[in-house]
Amino acid sequence: MTPWIFNVSSESLVLQPNKQYKNKIIICLLLAAIAFLLPYFMVIGRDLYLLILSIGIICTVYALYDFLFKLNLTYVFDLTQRQLFQKVPGLYTRKLMSLDEVYILLETDNSEPHYVLSNRKNRYGKSYAISDYFSGTRKGAIEQERYETEVLAVVIEHLTV
Repeated sequence: MTPWIFNVSSESLVLQPNKQYKNKIIICLLLAAIAFLLPYFMVIGRDLYLLILSIGIICTVYALYDFLFKLNLTYVFDLTQRQLFQKVPGLYTRKLMSLDEVYILLETDNSEPHYVLSNRKNRYGKSYAISDYFSGTRKGAIEQERYETEVLAVVIEHLTV
């Protein structure tokens, strides 16, 4: 299963790069459920109860934030208007820049590369991640090559038109 969703039509390209957050959300919700149910099955003191409860609340808030703002984050390359939009379904749609100003950059954080969209005039200013981090392992190199051929080549092709 790919950690992204990529749809191509004659009018737009739609990219959802953050589908890997689904596993993180599930893990956080399981930890929260354990934290909320554990005091009912074990006799624990008040201080430990408050610690476990706060861990459950933190995990729940983290999962909710990732679900609302990261999991369904969508980049829409509108080919008719020649604009790039960032969209969180049901919450907001924001125009980022025109397609003529889009620059795709391979950025490295903590020795792990990932692709970002930035403005051609200010390449190292504000950027928007369009891929997950690729690890330095052989599996990461294979995943990066697959992303470059399946997604990046199509995006670059439509940007240069």
